[in-house]
Parts: sequence; C-alpha cells; structure tokens
Amino acid sequence: MARKRRLPHFESEEEELKFWETARIEDYEWEPAPEIIWDIRPEKKKRVTLRLEPSVIAELKEMAAGLDMPYQTLTRGLIRRGLRELQEAREAQS
Repeated sequence: MARKRRLPHFESEEEELKFWETARIEDYEWEPAPEIIWDIRPEKKKRVTLRLEPSVIAELKEMAAGLDMPYQTLTRGLIRRGLRELQEAREAQS
C-alpha cells in the first residue's frame, strides 16, 4: 500500500475546493479541519427518515470511525455544511 501524503495548507476555501476537484481523499492523511465548530449547546434533535444507499452509509461509517465519532454526528455536520454553502452561494448571487 502506498504511503499517504500530507494535505497541503490552503490559503482560501476556493483554493481547497480547486485542489479537491482532482485529488482523492484516500491518498492523503487527514483529520477534522480545525475551523469546524461543533455545537456547544445543540438544539434538541428531531428524528427524520432518510433513505441512503448502503454504500453511502458504509462510507459515512468508515469516515466517522476514522474521526472517532458516530456516523450520525458526521452526517448532521455534513448536511449543515452543505446548507451553509448553498446559503452563501445564494447570497453571492443576490
């Protein structure tokens, strides 16, 4: 197995996004980004049903295990991040 490379330092989110257009996460050592802010006082959760492909669930579980967190927590964080990015894109278009 090939040795994993260290992630480069990115000066901006745009630079990081451009990098990931061609890079594969499997080729790099990684850990949660330091700028991720986890809820200190999270809202009460509401149960929802969400159907995902078994392969997506397996990937979420594998990534979450590498981060030493439950996969549901990782999934919520990814959904929040996606919503924030969509909102920022919408605001940029205005």
